[in-house]
Amino acid sequence: MQHFLTIRLIVSAILLISGVIPITSAAAEVKDPERYKQELLAIEKRLDAKLKELDEKLERLEKFKSIEESTDTVAASAESDPGSEIVLDKPDTVIAEEIMPNRHVTESISALETEPKPEFKSTDNETKSGLPDKFANLSYGKNGFEFRTENNRFSLAIQNRAQIRYSDPFDSDPRAIEDLERDDSSFRIRRARTRLRGHAYWPWMKYYLQYDWSQPVLRDLTLTIDKYQWAKIWFGRGKVIYNDERVTSSANQQFVNRSIVNDIFTVDRQQGVQLFGNVFPGTWHDISYSAGIFSGLGVGEGSNDDKNMMYSGRLQWNALGGEMPFSQSDIEFHEQPALNFAFAAATNRSRCTAFQTDSRSCRDLPGFAPGQDGQYRINQMMEEVRFKWQGFSVLHELHWKEIIDTFKSQGDPARKTNLMGGLIQAGYFPHHIFPAIPRNLEFAGRYAFVDPNTQVKNDQQKEISGVVTYFFNGHANKINFQVSHLIVQNQSDQRFWLQWDLTF
Repeated sequence: MQHFLTIRLIVSAILLISGVIPITSAAAEVKDPERYKQELLAIEKRLDAKLKELDEKLERLEKFKSIEESTDTVAASAESDPGSEIVLDKPDTVIAEEIMPNRHVTESISALETEPKPEFKSTDNETKSGLPDKFANLSYGKNGFEFRTENNRFSLAIQNRAQIRYSDPFDSDPRAIEDLERDDSSFRIRRARTRLRGHAYWPWMKYYLQYDWSQPVLRDLTLTIDKYQWAKIWFGRGKVIYNDERVTSSANQQFVNRSIVNDIFTVDRQQGVQLFGNVFPGTWHDISYSAGIFSGLGVGEGSNDDKNMMYSGRLQWNALGGEMPFSQSDIEFHEQPALNFAFAAATNRSRCTAFQTDSRSCRDLPGFAPGQDGQYRINQMMEEVRFKWQGFSVLHELHWKEIIDTFKSQGDPARKTNLMGGLIQAGYFPHHIFPAIPRNLEFAGRYAFVDPNTQVKNDQQKEISGVVTYFFNGHANKINFQVSHLIVQNQSDQRFWLQWDLTF
């Protein structure tokens, strides 16, 4: 407000000189003093009214500048480059032109506004933008409630998820004939998880944490350098980028749960480092890749059991439509076909023959004795096809796994065991053919098989499932009803699942 008196004097002079306020000649005013007095009084009233209006608008201008500097302008500048110089769009000039359209007045006001402004040095908790870290915005989006500092140095999104399931007559996948004879229908909280994600110090320094309350364990904790599309790297514990069915979150599955193939062939979550990226995007040779080195005991062990590491790699050709995210069902309704082919392999030596995300992550497959440190060498491969187009989706996986018991002699026929497994599933939103069917209703079917030992006959396990899903809000809020026909060694039974999956 210090400049108001100066502005008032300059504006008064300019208004008089420029003819905005008419002036009668001095000779005429001397001849008629009374008339001259009345004109002066009229001029004074008009000038006071103009200056009062100017005072009010300049006050509003100061408030507008304060709000603009602390919100939109700074946020936009910080997001594009946290270290760049902030440049205002000078909304006060626009307002001054609206107040006084006279050219001379506008130029005078603009000249005053271009006076040098004091510079502020950032403190330890400020960036070059001059905004402290402690001020944050709160919003709600696809990742839940998100907190973000004004200078964009830090962000945190908090999200929860729950799966409430009814199963009859049993819940888990049968692996032996006696498993088919169970009758333990039940309600359960299958999953109850909290996720934290965001970035720290730089937008490309990302972190992710997930904790499971129903099966208490820290499932994920990764730090990812996500600066370049062609090369990203994460450190910590998390899913090995191996196959779609396992990498896709349980929240984004097409069915109530993964197939009978998953428990046998999954590489699951591991602790280590993983490099991944996408090269040549948008071309016919659009490729995605991943490669990782891990301790090889899952997430339930603090250290390795020997000096051997797990190694994994995946190569994916994005033949049509670019790289698809790991999410099932075509809820996006791809207007153009999207097609990905992938091949993956992994090798590991440890006491484990399988993995699960639990405090005891190293598991023993049926038919294998509990392992000792470094006992089992695991070699496995997988091929995969994914396709989505106009509400239709297909997923196919074929797995091979070799388990070598290194404690057995080379001539022992039980030294090596080969396992095979695979699945194919497809789903469709029929509303696009039959408009009477709700738009968010999907029907899907799946066939899966597991051969736990290719040298043994009549030991296969099979699954034939059908599911109906209604999506209230995509994968974030949906209800599934699944019926499965499960076969173990030529004996079978049916399983029914009803589940509500809610992310909030």
